[in-house]
Amino acid sequence: MPAMNPFTHRRPKMKTFSALVAPALAWACPAYCAPAPSPSPWSWAERWSDPGIDTLLLLLAALFWAVAHVWALLVVWAEARATRPAGVGATAGKEKP
Repeated sequence: MPAMNPFTHRRPKMKTFSALVAPALAWACPAYCAPAPSPSPWSWAERWSDPGIDTLLLLLAALFWAVAHVWALLVVWAEARATRPAGVGATAGKEKP
C-alpha cells in the first residue's frame, strides 16, 4: 500500500488553486502593507481603562434594569386593568373586540 502523502492525492484543480493563491498571499504579505498610522491623541483602550469607567458601566446597567422592570410592571398593570370586570360586584363577561 502506498504511503499517505498529501501531494500525491491532490487533484489537478488544487494545483491550479495553489498556483493562484501563492502569488495572492505573497502580494498581501504584511511587509507590503501601509505603515501604521500615527497614534491618535486618545485611544479606546485608554478610555475604557479610566478609573471611573466601572462606575459608569454600573450606572448604565442599573438604569437598564430599572427601565426594564418599570416597563414590565406597567405592561402587567395595563393588562390587568384592561381585563378586570367593570363593577366591583360584577362578574367578568366576554371581551368585546
